[in-house]
Amino acid sequence: MTVPAHNGEILVVEDTPSSLKLLSELLGKAGYAVREAPDGELALWSANARPPELILLDVRMPGIDGFEVCRRLKLSETLRDIPVVFLSAQSDLDDKVRGFAAGAIDFIGKPYQPEEVLARTAAHIALARSQRALAAANAELVSTIAQLEAARAELRRSEKLAALGAMVAGVAHELNTPIGNCLLAATALDERSEAFSVTAAAGLRRSELDSFVGVTREANALLIRNLQSAAALIERFKQVATDQDSLVRRRFDVAQLLDEVAGGLGPRLKARNVRLHIEVAPFTAMDSFPGALSQVVGNLLVNALVHAFPAEMAQGEIRIAAASDGGVLTLRLSDDGSGIGDADLKRVFDPFFTTRMGQGTGLGLHIVYNLVTNVLGGTIEASSRPGDTSFVLRCPCSAPALAGKYASA
Repeated sequence: MTVPAHNGEILVVEDTPSSLKLLSELLGKAGYAVREAPDGELALWSANARPPELILLDVRMPGIDGFEVCRRLKLSETLRDIPVVFLSAQSDLDDKVRGFAAGAIDFIGKPYQPEEVLARTAAHIALARSQRALAAANAELVSTIAQLEAARAELRRSEKLAALGAMVAGVAHELNTPIGNCLLAATALDERSEAFSVTAAAGLRRSELDSFVGVTREANALLIRNLQSAAALIERFKQVATDQDSLVRRRFDVAQLLDEVAGGLGPRLKARNVRLHIEVAPFTAMDSFPGALSQVVGNLLVNALVHAFPAEMAQGEIRIAAASDGGVLTLRLSDDGSGIGDADLKRVFDPFFTTRMGQGTGLGLHIVYNLVTNVLGGTIEASSRPGDTSFVLRCPCSAPALAGKYASA
């Protein structure tokens, strides 16, 4: 059944027939769709069958009175938000207090004044519609915020995976040398063993045995050295990868952490012919979150390689200096690259800001800022002039406890 267009649907509950007819005609002429109920039970049945926009409810009725009808309406999930206006000839303050306590929003006194009835009806229907629209907008806003949070988490994950991907590439490149040496030594040893077995079958002299033993020892020593080197590279990568994927607090040496992060980016530095110089004051240790600090340093290094040293630049230098004083770590990462313009410098930590569209999410330095301020409990600032761009991080050597969303990360 299609309900015709009207100004709103109102349920009028009144046990006096003359009053019910008066209200119905008044509201009907004003453009409202009116449903009538002569008692409380029928009013509850009608409201449940099709919730109206407004209920005009008599207080004094046989059977279930208006207070009980209103109380039951407010207990219903589907009916509790319908505005209820009491109709009453009583001017007793106690009745009004009981009515408002039951959930009513207004009272209209008898005898009815047509202008007052229409004005209050229009006002409460408009208010109810505004509240519903606001609730819908809030629900949509909550949904949008949840989607944005999910998108931000995905972008952060992508940024982290990109950084780890760069480190994987670096470790793979560094592993090529020891693995290649091992393969070469193993192949040579295999060939020598084959020749030795042929010689031994024909008769073996002591000098030939001594020569074979000497070659075998050299090959084994070469294998051990290169396998140890490969194992150290893998262990270094595992530590950095584990740190960057967690917010576990522990005590760590700053120099070792910087060396691990720089090692993973070694091939990219070589490819751009960029020298990396690290200087850390002795005994610089922290009780903090190495994952956050390694991701900060890694993102700053990658940012310098991408923006300070574009492909057309032949060479350059990045310098990292770290020292602690009075329980505060100061870490400065600077480069002699192309620099950052004044307009861009003001926005470097803004989310999604990038000067190279299509070459990243624009979240690298925004993530750096959030990790420094929200996890490490510090500050970071940037300065730049041609040939000298610096990011200066200051944070306590003993990090504050995590709070908010980072506490459960």
